[in-house]
Amino acid sequence: MAVITRKGLRRAASNVFWFPFRAGMFVFSWFLRVALTVSILLLAALLTAGLGMGWYFYAVKSNQPMVIDPRYAVSQPPEGMTFRELWQDRFAGWAKIDERRYESGQSKSKDTCAATKKELFPVFQVFVPLARIVVVRNWPDSRMAHDAISGAKGKIAPSDLSFVDAVWWQIENETWWYWVDHLGRPCKLPPPQRPPGVSGAP
Repeated sequence: MAVITRKGLRRAASNVFWFPFRAGMFVFSWFLRVALTVSILLLAALLTAGLGMGWYFYAVKSNQPMVIDPRYAVSQPPEGMTFRELWQDRFAGWAKIDERRYESGQSKSKDTCAATKKELFPVFQVFVPLARIVVVRNWPDSRMAHDAISGAKGKIAPSDLSFVDAVWWQIENETWWYWVDHLGRPCKLPPPQRPPGVSGAP
């Protein structure tokens, strides 16, 4: 037969007193582990989706003829010009401007225009257009959506496009606006041309 002692009673009372706290800590730690696991899975899913979309843009969309909405553009690309060809034309031209300005003493750097455009491209021609589409499609009547449309000078992808195609439309049209129609000095270039030898090139 077990002997009940004062020490045993104090221990039992202590266990009863601390039980809710220990149970709460157990539930909290379990919830924290679940939340952390779910967050990691969501982050992995978003990263995978982002990489997949980036690959699709690079491997597929950038090799297709550009589609510039004439409602917002001052000019149109040469027939059949792809985004990659536009990229090559602009950076080749900027490299010549940088070299000419460096040799004439107008600039101390050999890589002003090209480096600046390359550094700004991920933010202003990828992230910002993506953010515009996310905001306008999810909160169309919000102040943020109004600001997003105003910031794009009214250029917003048609609502009948899928989300991925809308993002590409936004990237393509905003890049044309920045790199062709409204390109300021000292990096201003003539209208882009397709590379010699490709179908449709002069």
